[in-house]
Amino acid sequence: MELTALIDGALPGPGSLLDQQSRRIQAAVQSLVQRPGVRQVSTALRGNEWLGHPLHPVVVALPIGAWVVGAWYDVRSASSNDPRDQHAADGALRVGVVGALVSAITGVVQYIDARDQARRETAVHAALNNAALGLYVASLAQRKRGRRSLGRKLAATGLSVVSLSGWLGGDIAFRHGVGMRRS
Repeated sequence: MELTALIDGALPGPGSLLDQQSRRIQAAVQSLVQRPGVRQVSTALRGNEWLGHPLHPVVVALPIGAWVVGAWYDVRSASSNDPRDQHAADGALRVGVVGALVSAITGVVQYIDARDQARRETAVHAALNNAALGLYVASLAQRKRGRRSLGRKLAATGLSVVSLSGWLGGDIAFRHGVGMRRS
């Protein structure tokens, strides 16, 4: 069974609570981006007009890359206990958190392009990203409290969640064509 078929079968369909909530959220976003002064900013954040495609897939590279680097330094520091490796891991996680906030903004403005199954899938994608971000923030908090081992586990879980969400984001863009120009 293809993974996309599994996702399609697992997500609730039209009329479901997910469908209703995703419609409400999308309507709120559409209302927000139509406000004077916001429209120009949202157009710039979408990227389609000036970049030729959505900005969101470009900016997600920052948090994902930072979190992968953080994972590498977490593995390295677990065996070395070198404070420089720990500092590098923590710094990479912080960069990832800031990058995730920027990515979220570009994702929200792109959400207005999603329809039907893609809209529901996008809502799940956003929820997974929020969960991953929460795991990374919790990881940083645990590290600050001296609970580095728990912090590493939370970050590893966050990377797993964001990896699944990234696959889903690719499906939204490439299979459903959200944000793509129609020729």
